[in-house]
Amino acid sequence: MSTYLIKNIQLVNEGRIITSDLLIRNNRIEKIAPNINASGTEINGEGKYLFPGCIDDQVHFREPGLTHKATIYTESKAAVAGGVTSFMEMPNTVPNALTQELLEEKYKIGAQTSLANYSFFMGTGNDNADEVLKTNDKKKDICGVKILMVASTGNMLVDNPNTLDKIFRESEVLIATHCEDEKIIRQNLEKAKALGRELTAADHPIIRDEEVCYESSLYAIQIAKSITQGCTYYTLLQKENYSSLPICFH
Repeated sequence: MSTYLIKNIQLVNEGRIITSDLLIRNNRIEKIAPNINASGTEINGEGKYLFPGCIDDQVHFREPGLTHKATIYTESKAAVAGGVTSFMEMPNTVPNALTQELLEEKYKIGAQTSLANYSFFMGTGNDNADEVLKTNDKKKDICGVKILMVASTGNMLVDNPNTLDKIFRESEVLIATHCEDEKIIRQNLEKAKALGRELTAADHPIIRDEEVCYESSLYAIQIAKSITQGCTYYTLLQKENYSSLPICFH
């Protein structure tokens, strides 16, 4: 493996900038010090800055299913070119990563083609809670479970209270929720259409406004609190909505 010695670089780390040398051996940083002597490829870093690699915890690559747009290889190449050395990719590819087999396939593609460190979220639907919970056996390798509480690509809307409760209660890996209230979105969309004009991108924050995010986030928080407080969780459903009131029985 190659050895690289970067001399006199402005090293940016942990909120400060220092002038230092940096030694990389076998693809890992071996030493940081003011004056390092070592054989290998020497790089003059004078007048330049060296930053830690960035981690992007939410990317939407297009493999499998939409590789005419992009692949794990092309997007990881772009990531590395921009200083992103690790990524965590969302499950709403085609097909959605709703089974362990489909998730494993993405990891195989990453192992073969990714130029950056990689991890992939397990996808969730209303009917795959048991499949999702199999990630408990792989928690060292999988970055998390993604729950979309709003309609998205494929079959990934999760609005079943029993599914949400089961995953929140039993998952041993990080749960990342996309919180938007589907009913309020539809109501806002109808109001916008009633104005009688063509909708544009400027209408997006009106249709998906603060209330959309607040109501759904509150719902997720209520579930999480009910579980961490050691309570039994019940949801009172309003007609055609999943606004909720947690009731605890000790």
